Amino acid sequence: MKSKRSIIMVFVALFLVAALFVGCSQSAKPGGSDVTDEQSDAPSGGEQGGEEEGGQEEKPTEVKTYTAFFNTSLTAMVDPWDTPVGKKITELTGVKLKTEYLVGADARQKAGVMIASGDYPDIILPGEATGDFVAAGALIPLDDYIEKYGENIKKIYRPSELKLLRMQYDGTTYYISGQRAGEDTLYPSAGFYLAVDVLKDAGWPVVKTFEQYTEILKNYVQKNPEYNGAPTIAFTLPTEAVRMSALQYGAARFLAGYPNDGPSCIDQKTLEAKVIMTQDFNIPFLKFINELWRMGIADKEMFMQTNDQYLAKLSSGRVAGFYDQRYAIVDAFNALEKQELYDRCFVGFPVVYEGVEEEYYRGPSAFTTYTGLGISSKCKDPEGVFKFLDRMAAEDINKLHAWGIEGEDYTMENGKPVRTQEQWDKYNDLDYRKNQGIGQFDSFPRRETVRSDYGKFSDGNWVSPTQLDEYFEVRYKDYEKDILAQYGVKTFNDFYAPSYPARYEPGWAIRTKMPADFSGKIAVEQALELAAEYLPKICMAESDDEFDKLWNEYQDKLSKLDLKAFEDEMNRVLQETVQYYQD
Repeated sequence: MKSKRSIIMVFVALFLVAALFVGCSQSAKPGGSDVTDEQSDAPSGGEQGGEEEGGQEEKPTEVKTYTAFFNTSLTAMVDPWDTPVGKKITELTGVKLKTEYLVGADARQKAGVMIASGDYPDIILPGEATGDFVAAGALIPLDDYIEKYGENIKKIYRPSELKLLRMQYDGTTYYISGQRAGEDTLYPSAGFYLAVDVLKDAGWPVVKTFEQYTEILKNYVQKNPEYNGAPTIAFTLPTEAVRMSALQYGAARFLAGYPNDGPSCIDQKTLEAKVIMTQDFNIPFLKFINELWRMGIADKEMFMQTNDQYLAKLSSGRVAGFYDQRYAIVDAFNALEKQELYDRCFVGFPVVYEGVEEEYYRGPSAFTTYTGLGISSKCKDPEGVFKFLDRMAAEDINKLHAWGIEGEDYTMENGKPVRTQEQWDKYNDLDYRKNQGIGQFDSFPRRETVRSDYGKFSDGNWVSPTQLDEYFEVRYKDYEKDILAQYGVKTFNDFYAPSYPARYEPGWAIRTKMPADFSGKIAVEQALELAAEYLPKICMAESDDEFDKLWNEYQDKLSKLDLKAFEDEMNRVLQETVQYYQD
C-alpha cells in the first residue's frame, strides 16, 4: 500500500508540474528579432477609447515596441513617439514604434537595397516604392485580419474605400492607407504666384489668364528693375531633383485645364489619359520662360539651383512671380514674415491659357491608395501589429492626432472643443505642432476631414480644427486680412474653383503603384529624364529656330519610348477605379 501511495504521489507531482509548464507556455508572448518586448501586451480597444460592454477598458500597463520603416523623410526634429501626443498614444495602445526614416537617399533606391537584403522590420510604409515591395512579397495579405480584428478600420473607411484597397493587387489588401480626403481650407494647393507689391502696382487684379499674368510681370519688372540693389527676378521655378516636376509637367498641366494626375493629363469628360510631356500645350509655357530669359529678367540660375537656393531667393524679396505648390514654399513665407517683408509675400492664382474654360488647381478631394502601412513578411507578431493599427483608427487616438491633448491644447465646453487665443497661436505654430505631436501620425489609419459623413466624430464635432469658422479669423495674419479685404473675399481659396469629390483614383497614385520593372513605368521615367535634359535647353534657346529645333528633337526621342504601355495601363486602372468613387 505504501508503495502504491508513493507511485500515486509521484504521478500527482508530475501532473502538477506538467500543468504548470503548459500554463506558462500558453501565457508566453510571441517574440523574435523583429519584436522588442518591454513587458509586452497585445494592443486592444475600440472606438471611444476602448469602451466595451463591460465598461471602460483598462489602459495597458506594459509596452511593446515594434520596428518600422517609413520610406519618407522625418520633417520634425523630434521622433513623433517621443512627443506628448506620442507618449499619450503609447499609454493608450501599449505600443511604441522604433522607426527608421528615409535619410539622404532616393526612396526607390532605399527600397531596392532593403528588398535585395530581405531584411524587413515589422511595419513598412513603402511610399513611392509600394509596387516594388508588393511584387517582392515583402507585405502580407491583410484581408483576414481586417475581417476578424478591423473593428475601428471598418468604422472609419467607407466600404468602397476598403474595396479600392483590395482591388490594387489581384483582390488582396496589403496595406491600410492614411491618405484620406482632406484639403487646406486657408490656401490653395498650387498656383502661379505674384508678389503682393506686384498686385498692388497693378491695381489688385484678379489674375485669371496666362496672358494677363505675363503682362503684369513684364510691366512690373520694367518699372522696378531692382530690389534692394539687386536685379528683380521676374520668374523662377524649383528644378532640383523631383522638384523639376514643376517644369517637366506640373505648371503646363494646370495652364491647359487639367487636374493634378502626375505626368498624365486626363480628359475630364472622357477620362482618357495621355503623357503630358508629349503634348503641345507645353509650348506656350516654355515660350513664356524663353521670352523672359532672352529679355534677361528670368532667374539666371533657375536650372542649376538647389531647392535651398530657390527658397532663399523667394525669401529675399527679389522674386516677382513663380509657379509652385503651397506646401513646398511655406518656409519662404515664414522667412518673409519674420523679416516683416509683407509686400514681398505672395498670392497664388489659378492661371490658365486663354480659351480654357475650367481650371482644376484645387482638384478633387480623394482617398488615395498609392501607399499605406503594411505588415512585413518577416514580422513575428502580425496579429499584434494589426490590432495596434486598428487601435490607431479609434476615435480617441484620432482626436489626439488632430486636436492634441485635452486640457492642454483645447478644452471641451458644452460638448464642443474650444481653444483660447494662446492655444490657437500654438496650434498655428508649425514647430509647436511637430514638438507636441499634433498631426504627426497621419500615415496611420485615420478619418477624413472633408465630408461630414466620415469627417466628424461620434459627438458631431469635426475631425479637423481647420473646419471651424473661427479658424480663419485666428489663422490669417493682419497683412493677409488686408489683402483679402482688397479683393472682398474670405479666403485665398476663393480665387479658385472649389474642390470636388474624386471620380477616379488620381493618376499620380496609379503611377506610384506600378511595379518598377513594368515597361510603361520605365518608359515614363525615361521621358522624365529626357524632359529634365531638354526643357532647360529649350527655355534658354537663343532664337525661335533653336527653340523649335530642340523641341522637335525632344519629341522625336520621346516618340521612341513605349509610352503607350504607360497610357494603356493608366487608362485600364482609371476605368477600374471609377466604380469605387461613386459614394
